Amino acid sequence: MVLWGVAAVLAAFTVVRLTGAERGTPLVQLMAFTPYAAPVALLCAAWAAVTGATGPWLVCVLAWAALSAVVVPRLLASSGAAADTGDAGGPRQGATLRVMTANVLYDRGDVAAVLEQAKVDDVDVLAVQELTAGGLAALDEAGVDGLLPFRVAHPAGRGNGSALFSRHPLTPHGTDGIARRHPCGMLQAGATVHVPGAGPVLVESVHPCAPRRQTACWAQNLSVQPPAGGDVPRVLLGDFNATLDHAPLRRLLRTGYRDAAATRGRGLAPTWPFQRQPLLLPVVPWVTLDHVLADRRIGIGDVGTRAVPGSDHRAVFAELHLPTVYGV
Repeated sequence: MVLWGVAAVLAAFTVVRLTGAERGTPLVQLMAFTPYAAPVALLCAAWAAVTGATGPWLVCVLAWAALSAVVVPRLLASSGAAADTGDAGGPRQGATLRVMTANVLYDRGDVAAVLEQAKVDDVDVLAVQELTAGGLAALDEAGVDGLLPFRVAHPAGRGNGSALFSRHPLTPHGTDGIARRHPCGMLQAGATVHVPGAGPVLVESVHPCAPRRQTACWAQNLSVQPPAGGDVPRVLLGDFNATLDHAPLRRLLRTGYRDAAATRGRGLAPTWPFQRQPLLLPVVPWVTLDHVLADRRIGIGDVGTRAVPGSDHRAVFAELHLPTVYGV
């Protein structure tokens, strides 16, 4: 009976994941742990095989195969032109844009360390989430203007602030550089980055609300993220509060984005929770909430995560190869 119970739970989990039917708590939260469910299904199958329980064995094997089919590709780097220089048949690749996104957890994250890492990685565009006035002052004190002199910054309390800092000139989105004001209060800074040797690129610091007890706000925030396509390539980077196992994020990808880390075989590199906070259960497994999504016309080079001392998130770095517009 115990084996049948485990097998039934795994089967239900698999159906929800494959159909994108997660709605509300706890299904939305549980989907984040899909990469852990696949090995659990394999263990269940082994247990059933040892005990000779044919029915549970078959259910667990099918769940393991289905979950592995959606998880394992994130560990496999794409090959050929589609991974390195944009989709085949797309524009010729020219300038390189190195981007980094970091959730700095209010005033707790060491923004000076983030800036130092940006120097090491030769970052051109830095997106920051949960930026407060104190965090912005700390960035100024650390000399952000010397490295990334152009900015669209909107610090705010309660984790609502965000910013973009750039080596290249920016044109803010709208009149104030706030590309999106979510009903929950989250502000997403956005701008057009003018990269020498390439055309303009639309960049946004993404931060929907977290899927806590009420998930409707989270789903709505993800649903209004801008689709890819159009004349100008777009890059979304930030703390999405979602993994690639969440249906709203997959729908966004299908508009014409690629997840940079998954494209390079690093799609399971965890970004949260690090530097665990007192109210966070210490048993929460690591998941991948922070992403760089790039228009499919943009090539993906090196991708990796970086430590952010004091924050519960790791930063994500990606090297992007932009379509040539004005020549190399």
